[in-house]
Amino acid sequence: MTDVSDTAGLTYGSYLELDTLLRLQRLVSEPEHPDELHFIVTHQAMELWFKVMIHELRRVLPCLADRQWARAVTRMRRVNEIFTAQIAQMTTLNTLEPSAFLQFRHALGTASGFQSVQFRVLEVLVGLREPGYLDELASAGSGVLPADVTAALAVPSLAEVAVGVPSAAGADDWEAVYAEPDRHAALVLLGEELLDHDRMWLRWRHEHLCLVERVIGRLVRGTGGGSSGYLEGRAAQRVFPFLWDLRRQLTLSTEKAPRC
Repeated sequence: MTDVSDTAGLTYGSYLELDTLLRLQRLVSEPEHPDELHFIVTHQAMELWFKVMIHELRRVLPCLADRQWARAVTRMRRVNEIFTAQIAQMTTLNTLEPSAFLQFRHALGTASGFQSVQFRVLEVLVGLREPGYLDELASAGSGVLPADVTAALAVPSLAEVAVGVPSAAGADDWEAVYAEPDRHAALVLLGEELLDHDRMWLRWRHEHLCLVERVIGRLVRGTGGGSSGYLEGRAAQRVFPFLWDLRRQLTLSTEKAPRC
């Protein structure tokens, strides 16, 4: 590994560990299929971005605890921009022809995106913690949750913290915040970033579902044993349902209000 303590001799390549990084794409198909490189690089890049998203979400939580609303907004905005880039990266796999993927799919064995620990940590950090889902994850790991997922469960999720944000800022709830946007401008901006984050999850799941069905077909078992049916069941999940519900409440309140 490059000794980065010697900054005088640091180069672009040594700083980014490019010699190591560019050797990590090990094709397993025999003979090597030319599309497998794209498949590997896309997933490796996604895992690197997952790492950054986890890092940034863990910076958001103390901002909320310390009532640093503006800083929380900018950090959530970064997470959302990364999520947008993630979706774009994943959709490049739509160029993978089904016949081409089938030529090296067998070489993947039981390797599956379902096994991405970082993706599960992300879900748990934001608040997707249903007991049934956690049981499924544990079952996939011989009855035990990955250590990183367990550690993420030990702290309040972003959704749990976000529910109490209005109270911490002196408002009754999120509906009260949105009812007076000028008075609670910072919280409205935060709420919109949180809602956008939820929208990114919806887009991610939709694009992933479409990608799977486009490449291997609907309800076909993947390498990890799951199918698009499983993805369909989770496609409409909301991380912050209370931010969606308040729109309905505001609309109903407006409709009931007397008009001049």
